[in-house]
Amino acid sequence: MTAPNASNFLVFADKMFAPSESFIHRAYTSFSRLNPIYIGHEIRGPAPDGVEYIKLRDYHGWAGETGFKQFGIVSKKLLKRLEQEEPKLIHAHFGKSGAYALPLAKALNIPLVVTYHGGDATKHANTKNSFLRVYNRRRQNVWDNAALILPCSEFIGRELEAKGCPTSKMQVHRNTADPNRFYPGEKENILLFAGRWIEKKGIDTLIKALARVTPQLEGWTIRLLGEGPLKEQLVQMLHDAGINAQLPGWIPADDMPKEFARTSIVCIPSKRATSGDAEGLPMVCIEAQLAACSVLATRHAGIPECIIDGETGFLVDEDDHVALAEKLSILLAAPEQTIKMGRAGQLHAKTNFDLNIQSKALEEKLLNLI
Repeated sequence: MTAPNASNFLVFADKMFAPSESFIHRAYTSFSRLNPIYIGHEIRGPAPDGVEYIKLRDYHGWAGETGFKQFGIVSKKLLKRLEQEEPKLIHAHFGKSGAYALPLAKALNIPLVVTYHGGDATKHANTKNSFLRVYNRRRQNVWDNAALILPCSEFIGRELEAKGCPTSKMQVHRNTADPNRFYPGEKENILLFAGRWIEKKGIDTLIKALARVTPQLEGWTIRLLGEGPLKEQLVQMLHDAGINAQLPGWIPADDMPKEFARTSIVCIPSKRATSGDAEGLPMVCIEAQLAACSVLATRHAGIPECIIDGETGFLVDEDDHVALAEKLSILLAAPEQTIKMGRAGQLHAKTNFDLNIQSKALEEKLLNLI
């Protein structure tokens, strides 16, 4: 719990409290000496209890939001409002928010920290040179002036380094989950996918793999959670393959622990999309392991930094549905091995991806800058 005399700092997430980005506010769970105040232009969901926030649109001057975002114009009204909080630094989530936050950090004369989560470091749209896009135009300036860059995985760190981000500015700070929220329940014969129905999630690879092991799926429940632009065509692909799957749609983050608790196998068939979009380190990898699920995933992005191949699950190459089917067949045929892998995964996640431990480590990183 944050102490009453804690120092304030600003958390810049341009679209605040999006339901799919609860990992942002959870990152500060164990803070005791720093108090986050969220700033951004849109509110995408209900603010968590007790959270303080400032909607920036209410404080722009004559140039408005466009002037602020495109040209870095910080109005006297906005500057005065933020100065009232006496912030010690700004922590921006995603590269674009880092670009927006840079003029504020300069105006307030405080350090800027930027966390990269995935596509913001890998998409072609974000990595090419473009004068027309604010982030691309300021990208190198952000890297040169930021006090600290926090890639969420070693993979994202390598992607940033390849584009010119100084390695001296980077410290990997991995995604984590709360072991008090995720728990193993009475395991059932459930195979689960949880994520958006978009190219990088690789659901098409999973469907092709399921089609190869159809006889072994008898007695198993296939649950494919989530929504997305590819869902209609992929559901047709399921039907054409004769796969009977439950499609409950989007499940709120607060309900996911119950989903994982009864699941035996979680599939994470992610791949790099044609747009360059890639994962950072998917939260589902950590959450599934904390719930003692055996994980079947791809060697994509930061996933191999989380899943131990052959011990907490199996890893196969991206877009390889044949290999995915082969490993899935092993898990379906050997329930004892599946249970053993799940238990090993739970211990691994508790040891290395505990939100409470990593949250304290993040606070120390930030305190070292002020």
